[in-house]
Amino acid sequence: MYKAAFFFLLIPIIGILSSFYIFEKYGGIQEVEEICSLTISQLQRIYESPNAVREFCTNDIGQLKILQTSSYISFIASIMLLVLFKVTSIYCGTNRDKNALIFPKLIPIAVLTIGIQVLVQGLILAYLSYIIPIHLAGSYFPIFTLFIGLGAAIGCVQVFSSLLTFFEKPKHNEVALLAEKEKYPQLWNHIEKISKKISAKSPENIIIGLDPTFYAISSHVRLIQSNITLKGETLFLSLPLMNLLTIEELDAVIGHELGHFKAKDTFYSTKFAPVYANLAKSIQNLSDSSTGATGLAKLPAILVLDAMYNSFAENIAAISRNREFEADKIGSQASSVNGLAYSLAKIVTFSNLWQQTIYENIKRLSKGKITVNLSEVFKDSASYNVSNRDIDEIIQETLPSIIKHPTDSHPPISERYNNLNFDISNIEKEKIMFQGNASENLLNNVKEIEEELTEFEHRIQVSLGVVIPEKGNESGAEVIIYSLAAAMIGADGRIENDEVRVAEELGAKLLEDFDRVDFRIYVDNLEKIPDFIKVAESCIGWEHETKLMIYKFLKEIADSDDDFDKKEQEMLIKLKDIWSLRLKD
Repeated sequence: MYKAAFFFLLIPIIGILSSFYIFEKYGGIQEVEEICSLTISQLQRIYESPNAVREFCTNDIGQLKILQTSSYISFIASIMLLVLFKVTSIYCGTNRDKNALIFPKLIPIAVLTIGIQVLVQGLILAYLSYIIPIHLAGSYFPIFTLFIGLGAAIGCVQVFSSLLTFFEKPKHNEVALLAEKEKYPQLWNHIEKISKKISAKSPENIIIGLDPTFYAISSHVRLIQSNITLKGETLFLSLPLMNLLTIEELDAVIGHELGHFKAKDTFYSTKFAPVYANLAKSIQNLSDSSTGATGLAKLPAILVLDAMYNSFAENIAAISRNREFEADKIGSQASSVNGLAYSLAKIVTFSNLWQQTIYENIKRLSKGKITVNLSEVFKDSASYNVSNRDIDEIIQETLPSIIKHPTDSHPPISERYNNLNFDISNIEKEKIMFQGNASENLLNNVKEIEEELTEFEHRIQVSLGVVIPEKGNESGAEVIIYSLAAAMIGADGRIENDEVRVAEELGAKLLEDFDRVDFRIYVDNLEKIPDFIKVAESCIGWEHETKLMIYKFLKEIADSDDDFDKKEQEMLIKLKDIWSLRLKD
C-alpha cells in the first residue's frame, strides 16, 4: 500500500511543488495575482511591455493555476481512493456476504477513477516536462512532452478497457469429456444421491479428465477438444484418481466439492470470486503491455490496483480457508471422516506423479512411441513408485501440501486434518496404496474414456511443439532386457513392487534408452513375453562382459524382495550355463 501511495501521489506532489516554485520566482502567488488583476492602463505605468505581461498572466499564470488545482485534486482523489479500499477491506473482513456485495460495486468505480487519474497525472507530467525546462534553461523539448502526453492518453484508454473485463464471466479452459446424463445415468444418479444427502445443489455439468484433481466451479468452462462452453455449476472428476480411490473416498471428495454449491458459497462464488479473478487478470494485462511512456503513465495505476487486490487478499485467504473447512465437514457427512482423510492423502501422494507421467510421455512421443492409455501408466506409477516409501516419509510430505484448484486456494492438509479431528497417527500405508477402482462402479467405458483423453493429450503436446517421428521401434537389446527382467520378476508367480522398482532403476543404468512404460507393458503381460530360454539363447554371441552385466542385473532383481525363490535360482543357473559365464566366488 505504501509503495502504491508513493507512486500515485508522486506526480501530484511534484506538480504542486513546481507550481509553488515558479510562483515564488515572480514574488509569490499573492503578488502575481495582484499584478494580473491590474488593467492595461495600470500596467502601462509599471511595465514597458504591458501587453506581454497581460499575455503572461492569461497564458502562463492561467496554466500554472490549472496545474496547481489539478495536482491538488489528483492528490486528494488518490488519498481518498487508497483510504476507501483500506477501510472497505477492514469493514468486509471475512464476511462472505459483505465481500460479495461491496467488492463488485467498488472495483468498477475505482478503476474508472484510476483511469481518469492516469490521464490527469499524465497531462500534469507532460506539462511539467514543458514548463520546468523553460524556467530552468529557457527552452524545452516538444517531442518529449508529446511523447509523455500520448503515453498518458494510451494508458488511460487501456485502463478504461480493462474495466470491461469486470463484467465478463470468467472462463476456465479444461481438457475433459462431458459426461451427459443420458450416457452416464449411473454416475449422475450416484452424485444426485450425494447432493440430496448433504442438501446441496446438484451440478449442472459433470466433466471427466486426466488432470489429477477434483473441483467444482461456477465459471464458464470451455472444453478445449470439443470447443463447447458449459454454463452453470460444473463438477470435474479426475479419472486417474477415481481409479485409485474407493467409493467411500470418492464420495467424500464429491461431497466436499458439492458443498461449494450450497447457497452461502454459491453467492460468494458467483458474485465476488469472478470480479476478484478479473482484477488479477486486469493487473496482469496492464503489466504485460507496459512499455515506454505508456508504461510510465500506467505504473501508478498498476501499483494502486495491485494494492487494492492485496488489501482484500488477507480476507480472501481467510474466507477460502473457512470455505474449505466447511466443505470438508460436508464431505465427511457425505461419506466419513476416514474416507475424506484418505482421499486427501491419496490425492496429494499420487497427483505429484502426473507431471512425471506427462514428462515421460513427451519423451516417448519425441521417439515415435505412442502411449495408448496414460491413465494406466499413471496407475502403474502409483503402484510401483510409492510402494517402497516409508509411511512417515509419505505423511511428512502430505501434511504441508496444498491441493491445487483452478479458482480457489486451499489450506494445508495438516490444518484440514485438525479441522476434522482426524488423528494423523492412524494413517496406514496399505490404505493409501490400495487402489479402490471407484471408476468401475460408476462408468461402464473407463478404458474408452482414458484412451480418448490420452489421444487428445498427444494432440496438445504436438500443438505445443513436440515433433513425433515415424513410429519408433524397440531395439533388439531393449526387447531382450525387458523380456529377461520381466520373466525374472514373474518367476515366482507374483509381481513384487520392489522387484519392479529395482529393475527400472538398474535398467536405466544398463540401457541409455530404458523406457519404464515399455518395460511395464512386459511386466503386465507376462503370458505374452518371449520364452526366457529362447531369449537367452538368442544372444549367446554377445560379449562376455555384457552378458555378465545382464546376469548381475537379473540377480539383483531376484534378491530385491528378500525372497530368493527356487524358480528364480533355477532361471539364473540356466542362464549361467547357456551363456557359459565365468563367475568369481
